[in-house]
Amino acid sequence: MPYCKNQTSLFYVPSSTNDKSFELKEWGWSAFLAFEEAMANAVRMNAITAECSWNCSRAIGAASLSQQADGLQGFYAYNFKLYLAPQESNTASLPTLPEGLTPERLVVGYLRRLTDFIVQQLRASINNNLSKEDIQFCLTVPAIWDENAKQTMRCYAEKAGMVNGRHCPRGISASRWPLHIILEPEAASAYCQDNAPLSLTLKTGDRILVTDIGGGTIDLVVHEVVECHANIGPTKVKEVVPSYGSVGGGSFVDVSFFELIEEKVGCFRQYSRSVNPWLPLLLFQWWQKVKTDFDGSPHFHANYGLMNSGLTEAWKKHDQDNGINREDRFYWQLSFDSHDFKRIFDPEVEKVIGLIDKHIKGIKLLMVVGGFAASPYVKKSLMDRFANRVKRILIPMEPGRAICRGAVRLYTRRTFIQARISKKTYAIHAVRDARRDDPRHLLFIGEQGKLKCAKALAIFVRAEEEVRVGRSKREIFIPSRQGMKLMKFNLYSCLRSDPKYTTDEDVQWEGSFEIDISNGMILGTKRKIRVTMLFGDSLITVTASPMNFGNREHQESLVVSFERGIQVCASITSGE
Repeated sequence: MPYCKNQTSLFYVPSSTNDKSFELKEWGWSAFLAFEEAMANAVRMNAITAECSWNCSRAIGAASLSQQADGLQGFYAYNFKLYLAPQESNTASLPTLPEGLTPERLVVGYLRRLTDFIVQQLRASINNNLSKEDIQFCLTVPAIWDENAKQTMRCYAEKAGMVNGRHCPRGISASRWPLHIILEPEAASAYCQDNAPLSLTLKTGDRILVTDIGGGTIDLVVHEVVECHANIGPTKVKEVVPSYGSVGGGSFVDVSFFELIEEKVGCFRQYSRSVNPWLPLLLFQWWQKVKTDFDGSPHFHANYGLMNSGLTEAWKKHDQDNGINREDRFYWQLSFDSHDFKRIFDPEVEKVIGLIDKHIKGIKLLMVVGGFAASPYVKKSLMDRFANRVKRILIPMEPGRAICRGAVRLYTRRTFIQARISKKTYAIHAVRDARRDDPRHLLFIGEQGKLKCAKALAIFVRAEEEVRVGRSKREIFIPSRQGMKLMKFNLYSCLRSDPKYTTDEDVQWEGSFEIDISNGMILGTKRKIRVTMLFGDSLITVTASPMNFGNREHQESLVVSFERGIQVCASITSGE
C-alpha cells in the first residue's frame, strides 16, 4: 500500500466457540488483506447472501466504519475512530455494529495490537529485554475531539494494557509512565517549524496556521510565536483561537468516488449485491493508486477496464431496459475525466479551504500536513487560493508522517506550547447563598435558615479565555449539610463564557466524582475540600483533597477522570 502509516482497520472472524461473537484476526493493513482474501473466498464458494454481499463490499466503497459478510466470512471495521468525534460535527454515516462489537471493543482491540507491535519493534531494534513498563507512550488525537473523547481515549489505553491505571486489567504488564495525549495539529506545528526553510524568517508575534487533513478529520490551530531564536526558529508558541475543524478528508473522497460510479452505472449496486461483491473492492484498490495522480489538469483522465468483471453485459442491459442505447465499446470500461475527478475532490477541498479562510487574516505561514495533503490537486488548490494571502505555504515532502515525527518533538519540548484558548467554560455545580437575580424555582431555605441557590455554577475557566500550560484554578467547597459523609462534584461545560446555572439550556453535564468526608464529621459544614483544575495540557486534570480534616500529613490529592457517554461514571472513593 502507498500510504506511509498503518491503516486504522480491524478484521474479525466468527468465534469458534460462540455463534454470535467475533474474534479479532488481523489489524492495520493486514486486516485489509485478510478482508480481501475472505471476500475472494466467499465469491468462489458463493458463500455470501445477496444483501450482505453488497454491504461487505460497500465497506470499502463508502469508507463506512464496518460491514459484515453474512457472519460466515468475517467483519471488517474501518475508520471507527470517527465514533469519538463530536456528534454535532460527525456527519459520517456510522452503521450499527453487530452484537458483541462496540466502539470501545474496536478501539481497545486496535490499541492492544498496536502496543504489542511497538514492543516487538523496540525489542528487535534496541534491547530484547525491553519491557512495556519502560516505554513512554504518546497518543495523538484530532483537535476537534472534546474533553470527553480525550478522556475516553485515555481510559481505552488503560484497558488495552498500554499504560497503568484503574482501568488496566489485573496481572497485565503496562507502562508505568502516564499516557501523554498530543493534539495532532500541535504536533504538526512542532514538526513543520523545525523543518521550515531557512529562507523563511519568523519573529515574535508572527502567526502560523497549521492544517492537518487526514482520512477522517480536518484539524486546524493558529499559533503565535512567543519566543524565537536565530538559526533555530520558534521555540515557544501560544494558541490564538481555539483549535477547530470538522470531519472530512481522504475517506470522504472515497465515498464520493463510489457515489459517482453508482451515478454512471445505474445497476452497479444491484450487480455488486447479487453477482460480484468483489468488484467494489477491486475498484477501491485501483482508485487508491489513481487518485494520487490527479493534479487538476483539464486533460487528466483514467479508465478502469470492465471486460473481465461481468458488469459490461449487465450495464448494457440495464441501459437498454431504460431506453438508453449506446455502442458496445462504451461498456468496456469506466471512464473518468478531469470534471469527474473535480466532482469527487471538490467537496472536501472546498471544506478545507473554508476552514482555513476563517482565520487566514494576519497569518504569515500556512502549514498543511496529513495524508490528504499529499494529493497534487489539494496542493494546487491551496496554492491557488492562499499563495497571495500569506508569506509562505509549507507542505512537507511526506505530509502523512508529520504528525508522528512532530509528536516526538513536542513531547521532548514540553515548553513549546505556552498557552491554549479554552473551547468551553468549565464549572462545578455548587450550592451558594441566593442572589437578587436568581430564579425563584432554584431557591430553597438551608439548614441555617439562609436562602440558597441549588443549581449555581462555580466557574474555573471561561470559553475563549487564554489558559497557560500548567496553570491551575482552585476553589474551596464545603458541605451543604451537617451530616454529609460524601461530597459529590458534578462538572459542567458550556460554549458560552457566562453560564450561571446547571439548568441553562446550553449547559452540558460532563461527569461527576465523589470524595469521602466522613473523617471530619465533627466539623460539620466547616469541612473544606480544595478542588483544583489543571488546564493547558491536552487533558483537563482535576484533583480534590481535604484541607482541614483527615490525615493531611499523608493525604495526597486524588486525580479525577471525568467519564460519561459510553463509559461508566467514576468516583474517587466508590463507583457510582
